[in-house]
Amino acid sequence: MDVVQKGFHAVTFLVYSYGLYSDHYKVAIPPTSTSYLMTFHVIGGRWKYLTYITLVLQCVFFGLCALNDFLGSETLIHNKRSFLQKLRDVLLPTVVLPLGVFVPLIFWGLYAVDRELIFPVSMDAWFPGWLNHLMHTLPFFASIIEIIVTNHVYPKGGMLYFPIVVASALYIFWLCFIAHHTGFWVYPVFEVLDFKSRALFMASLVPPNLLFVFLGQKLHLGVWGTVKGASKRRGKKDKSQ
Repeated sequence: MDVVQKGFHAVTFLVYSYGLYSDHYKVAIPPTSTSYLMTFHVIGGRWKYLTYITLVLQCVFFGLCALNDFLGSETLIHNKRSFLQKLRDVLLPTVVLPLGVFVPLIFWGLYAVDRELIFPVSMDAWFPGWLNHLMHTLPFFASIIEIIVTNHVYPKGGMLYFPIVVASALYIFWLCFIAHHTGFWVYPVFEVLDFKSRALFMASLVPPNLLFVFLGQKLHLGVWGTVKGASKRRGKKDKSQ
């Protein structure tokens, strides 16, 4: 499992890195398209898009995992964990997993209803399909596989849910700030909704992320058992050595 874990972290980090590079330097957005205007002339640049934020987050996270594999620790004993492992163990369940699941589900859900609301047909001419899946499909599978190949020490109590609530609120505020100052909504779906529907839609985006945090923890426990039990087993193993 150790080889699989390290290999998964290294390969996933490299794939995401290449995806970021391609998005910046290989994708030629037509200057006459709305996407060009939104990306380069509306405040925020690529950082307006939750897909891009999630892509950067996933890349940084798996880079952190790869770094921890070589320079950090891999223990369930709290006071023996390195800073790299502690940061890795906090990021996965609180923001990496929920956003990694949320972005693909909301993207492909809206895509199935009316793709013009999220990814217009015109983008097919210049945005490669493999990069679309790297951004909108891979985060789902990468986050789930990470739970399966790596045993994490989860934050306790409200600290497990607090970060994603804050992150969701900040992003919703960011969208509203951009719309207020520019007159553009980052996502076309908001253009077709009235004020009340828009507010309800935004509010409805938070509970699924909380659910994904909860389900991620359940999956982790199903794969690895309770953290307390695992800590005892590792503790005995360490003493025997």
